[in-house]
Amino acid sequence: MPIPIAASNPHADEPAKALEYLKTLEASTDFVLASQGNTTTIWTKPPPADMEGNMPITKGQALLTKEGITLDQILDSLRNSQQRFKWDPRFEGLQIVEAYDQAKEHVLLVSLQKGQWPIISGRDFVVSMKKFVESETKGYVIQSSVVDSRHGEQKGRVRGHVYVAGWIVEKSGEGFQVTYISHVNPLNLPATLLNLIATETPACCGSFVRHVEKIGPFPADE
Repeated sequence: MPIPIAASNPHADEPAKALEYLKTLEASTDFVLASQGNTTTIWTKPPPADMEGNMPITKGQALLTKEGITLDQILDSLRNSQQRFKWDPRFEGLQIVEAYDQAKEHVLLVSLQKGQWPIISGRDFVVSMKKFVESETKGYVIQSSVVDSRHGEQKGRVRGHVYVAGWIVEKSGEGFQVTYISHVNPLNLPATLLNLIATETPACCGSFVRHVEKIGPFPADE
C-alpha cells in the first residue's frame, strides 16, 4: 500500500532539531574507541546527565566502496524497511504512518525493536524520519521520537525514546564514508541486554555497507 500523504505536518519542526543535535554529536571529540574491525569502527560515550537513560551514545563507521553508487542511492537504501531485516539484527519491523511531502522524504513511523522473549518485552518507537541532502557529497537520514496522540504504546511492548538516530553519508576519496550515531533510551533494560544493544547498534553500519556491497542499492519505501 502506498504511503499516504498527510494534509498537514504536526511534526514539521522536529527534523531540524534532530539534525542540529546530530551535528553536535558528529563534531564531538570525546567519543572513546570501543572496537576496530576489518570493516567497522565503533565508538561510545556516556549520555548527558540531564537526559534520561543510561544507554551509551554509540557511533559506528564503515567505508562503502562499491563502484557506480550515488549518494542518493545510499540514502534511499537506508530507508528501505524490508532490506533492513537483512542487516539489522534488532529490527522487528515498522509501519510508515504518513508522509509530509510529495517526495516522501519526511515520514512518521512506528518502529519495533526486539526484546528477549519471554523475559524482556520488545520496544516500540514513534519517530519522525527525514532525509536531508546537504550537498552533492553529503547527506543524512535522521530519526527522532515524537509524541503523536494517535499512537500509544502497543500491548506487550515498552515505548522507548530516540533522542536521535542518524546516518551520515559523505563522499571520500575511496567511496562513501557511512556513519551511524545513535542516542536512544530504551527504558529499563537489564545491563546484559543494554550492553548487547550498545554493540549491535553501531555494528549495523558495517552490516549495511556489506549488504549494499553485495546486492547493490535498493529504493526507499514508497
